[in-house]
Amino acid sequence: MGKEPRRSHDEKRFNLSKTQQVLYQQEFKRADKAYNQNRNR
Repeated sequence: MGKEPRRSHDEKRFNLSKTQQVLYQQEFKRADKAYNQNRNR
């Protein structure tokens, strides 16, 4: 009983961090594209 809630909590935190990584990658690509456009101008 003691182990079960902790494992589900870790899985939830892992899923959240995975989602945050994806969002961060999308933001980074968008910022990188804008940076390159500004640099080439």
